[in-house]
Amino acid sequence: MKSTVKFCAAVAMFAFAAPAFAGGVLTNNSSLTDILVEKGVLTQADVKAISKDNDGKLKFEAMFYLNNYYQNAKTTTATTATSTKTTGLAVDRAYFTAKYSFNDDWMMRFTGDVGREATLGKSQNFYLKYAYVEGKLAGKAAVLRVGQSHTPWIDYEQGLWKHRYVAKVTSDQYGFDTSADLGMGLKGKLMDGKLGYFATVTNGTGYGSGSRSTTGRDLSARIGFYPINGLTLDVQYYNGYKGTKTSLTKGVQSKFYQAMVSYKVGDFRIGANYLNNKDTAKGANNSTIHDGNVTGTYRTAAVGDKSDSTGYSLWTTGKLGGGFGAFGRYEKLDNKFTNAAGVANTLKEKVTRFVGGVEYTVIKGIDFSLAYDRTELKNQGNVATNKRTDDRFGLYSRVKF
Repeated sequence: MKSTVKFCAAVAMFAFAAPAFAGGVLTNNSSLTDILVEKGVLTQADVKAISKDNDGKLKFEAMFYLNNYYQNAKTTTATTATSTKTTGLAVDRAYFTAKYSFNDDWMMRFTGDVGREATLGKSQNFYLKYAYVEGKLAGKAAVLRVGQSHTPWIDYEQGLWKHRYVAKVTSDQYGFDTSADLGMGLKGKLMDGKLGYFATVTNGTGYGSGSRSTTGRDLSARIGFYPINGLTLDVQYYNGYKGTKTSLTKGVQSKFYQAMVSYKVGDFRIGANYLNNKDTAKGANNSTIHDGNVTGTYRTAAVGDKSDSTGYSLWTTGKLGGGFGAFGRYEKLDNKFTNAAGVANTLKEKVTRFVGGVEYTVIKGIDFSLAYDRTELKNQGNVATNKRTDDRFGLYSRVKF
């Protein structure tokens, strides 16, 4: 009762204050409760009691990846050697998000995305990343999502890695998984937060098109175990046809497995991933043999062709003090190809990648990183004389509120 009286008085006082409201949402960067705490009108205990009720809360967010780097991509074959150099700044990502909480149990989210996604045919076009409704069916133990939403793994690992604006996580980098798709999902935390899960059944068509699948559904699931503070143990399973399971023009069936362990010590986290992806061409479409570059290159497959990709990554990130931090990751991937007749190519494609850099946080919400990124592909297309290297060095930045 006491906190309610104080809050009502504070609201009356605040009606004559300077910050502007629009539909109940503050248009400046400070919330009502932040200002009232600063003025000594409310205590943190009052804020906690007030914020418990989420009815009618609207929140806006934005995030930009502004990256300026020099790149030298070299391709070598038995007869030719080419080098392509590029430099300059690009807006690699620009997100705008609106979240609305109907109450403590139900909310909705919209996220628009401006991205340079060659594989989606986008060039600084604004398109939909997320549009979903989420509701608690049994508290935190069972949370339902319906719409175009995150898939179980990529966003989760990015939250641990924390440097998506410099480098994607391994399964995203080589196209084995997509970060969003259309469908339904169920997620939750059990055993006082020591066990977590997220499972989705989706169209399999990914984001950027908004398409229904021709037929069939794709399954993706992650289960995590967190026995002690700072330790994460997670596994993922994916099985799908990218929306073409019973289509007349079938694509590729993918079976993907991944396991990851990470541990946070103080301000540092170290992690390790192991993954395996098996593709079988069910129709005369493209098989996901990835040639190590950023966008991914695919081998044209005949019916029955198979690819088997196995790899691992080691990564670390942490704070050094004074606003500075450091990060690094090492990835290794082997691609084995078997044709429809069952003949395996003994010469595997081999991809290695190293990313390392130093980060500086100017203020909360503005981060700069000076980073080096090198990818090397040997035996491209299972040909011993084919090689590709991709070297990048530059200044990366993330701005968000």
